Order: sequence, then structure tokens, then C-alpha cells
Amino acid sequence: MLEAADLAYMAALVDNLAVLKTRRVGEADLPSVVLTTTRSGAAVRFLATSTGSKVTEIVRAYNRKGCVDHCTQAHLHIDTTGHRWQVTGAKATIVLHNLLPYMRVQTDSARKLIHAGQTIGYKGQVVVAMRDLGWEIPDLKPQPRARVAIEPGSDGLD
Repeated sequence: MLEAADLAYMAALVDNLAVLKTRRVGEADLPSVVLTTTRSGAAVRFLATSTGSKVTEIVRAYNRKGCVDHCTQAHLHIDTTGHRWQVTGAKATIVLHNLLPYMRVQTDSARKLIHAGQTIGYKGQVVVAMRDLGWEIPDLKPQPRARVAIEPGSDGLD
């Protein structure tokens, strides 16, 4: 199990900085949690490590128009580096299920995505990997054709 302090910290990040939405893949609307920031990559890396995900580095280079009163150059060259963490489908459902008790701002959106995630298909190995990382698994739609058998247990997987 993950510690309550870790879940509360992740919930604060997700609640305040993440976009909670559905992502259309084929015929299914999958829950998606996306956090992009130019602030600290350490927080995003913590989320990625905790969820068995990766961090995507986003490098942008663009020209910003200078003002005519103070700037000596017409355009200023700007380079920024950001970091993105994203989970989708069953992984997003599991993450939101565990973070919901600590969320205060996006609770309605999180509840809707959890509900949507409990009605879609998923890969058994995703659920097993999340369980191995210490995440509590919510009730999910049974997957009789899953390649990885999910052991029945107290976390709703029969």
C-alpha cells in the first residue's frame, strides 16, 4: 500500500495542476489524467515512479514579439522546457480511485472518470503492475479474455 502522505501529495498535484478528461481510443472513451508543468520536474518524476509511467520532456522554442517602447529587438527568442506525466484507461481509473479521498477541487470530474473507467476493458498486466506498486484496485469490469489472470481478492477483482 502507498502511504497516506504520498497519496495526499499526489492528489494535491493532480487536483491543482492536472487536466482530467476522456480520451477517445477506437470506440471507447478512456479516462485520462495529464499533468504538464514547466516548474519542477521532480514532482512529475515522483508521479511517474509511483505509477510505473514515464515523464515526457517538452522543449519549445518560439519567438515572442517585443514591445515597441522598451525592446530593442522586434522578437525575443524564448526556450522553455516542460515535463508531462499522463495515465490513461485502467491506470487512470486506479490512480483517481486512490486519490479521490484527498481531492478537493476536481472531485466531480474524478468521480465521473472513475465510473467511466470501471465500465471499459483493460489489460490485466496493467492492473497487476499497479497492484504491485501498492495501489488499491477498485471494482473493474470483468475481463474473461485477459492474457494475465488477475487473482480474486479483497480488492474487487473476481
